[in-house]
Amino acid sequence: MSAKIIAVFNQKGGCAKTMTTMQVGGALGFRGLRTLVVDMDRQGTSLLWSAQAAQEKPFPAKVVSLAPMKEKMIGEIVKFTSEYDFILIDCPPAIESSIPWAALNIADIGLIPVIPVMDNVWAAREAKDLARRAKKENPDLQAFYVASMMRRGNLFKACMELLESDEDVQMLKSSVSLRNAFPESQIYGATVHALSKSSPAIQEVEALADEILEKLGLEG
Repeated sequence: MSAKIIAVFNQKGGCAKTMTTMQVGGALGFRGLRTLVVDMDRQGTSLLWSAQAAQEKPFPAKVVSLAPMKEKMIGEIVKFTSEYDFILIDCPPAIESSIPWAALNIADIGLIPVIPVMDNVWAAREAKDLARRAKKENPDLQAFYVASMMRRGNLFKACMELLESDEDVQMLKSSVSLRNAFPESQIYGATVHALSKSSPAIQEVEALADEILEKLGLEG
């Protein structure tokens, strides 16, 4: 099978793009699926994250950086499609960049991580517009919001209602909460699966991976 491509993008930094990419990519890798994470951010956070892993316990997905190639990374990614089941593209936080546009033109799914606060909601609208334009070039593209760093409170509830009422982009049912396990997993070059055999963080990541597979018409 040719690899399914997932682009993780947003206008705003700090909305958990890399965290979403690495946790979902790692979860798919743990399932025995050949998974490649392509780091397109010049900061190289995904690559640095995977480099923290011990040699005897590598990160469960292959992580490479193609950031210097910018939009020309499309040709390189296409070369990998026969070698992997899934390719996740961690895009830089800039819709003006040519990279998210290029990624969406070859992606099966575009994920827009959003923290339910107003500045993230505003930025997500720009990401949504980019996905809508990309869909004209790539009609099979599906785009979804992913609620990240979820907390309780009226503000979060109001912002979630705004996102869920969006008629253009669907909000995934799965969400990722603000939990210490997520940043802690970076220290070990791992996913949250390495910190505990059974935890709410693992359950959230697994539910998110399941839902993405469902949207792709694949079994979890």
